[in-house]
Amino acid sequence: MTAPDDPTRTPGPDGAARPADDPTPTPEATRPANTAPTDRRAAERPAAQDPAPQKDEIPSSGGKTATTWIALILGAIVLVLLLIFVIQNNQTAGFEYFSAQFDLPLGVAMLLAAIAGALVMALVGSVRMIQMGWTIRKLRKQQEKVQRSLR
Repeated sequence: MTAPDDPTRTPGPDGAARPADDPTPTPEATRPANTAPTDRRAAERPAAQDPAPQKDEIPSSGGKTATTWIALILGAIVLVLLLIFVIQNNQTAGFEYFSAQFDLPLGVAMLLAAIAGALVMALVGSVRMIQMGWTIRKLRKQQEKVQRSLR
């Protein structure tokens, strides 16, 4: 039996002594020189040297209530601007839709056309969101099936 300080023996990865000419590489020998050993627990712990929160970590000061309030104010401003537009464009214009003929103030007609365009756009967007929802549900079911088969 050799002494622990025997120069012909080196400690192995499990701490046991082994011959110096053993070709089995140690973890230190296989690790690239520029990387340090990683400690998973240290990576999960918050860094103590950097107490200041990052830009993305700063919580928003208002929340949903402030966002809703700002949206309501902006909506009211847009409605006032639309009202001014309708009042300023009050010349009557004749319109024909299929066989129906009617007269409307020009501002009202343009506002109705914009609303109809927004509704068509919302309909197309809703159909696309429903399609994407179906696809997501199908992919989740496939993912669950794969996970169950791997267990």
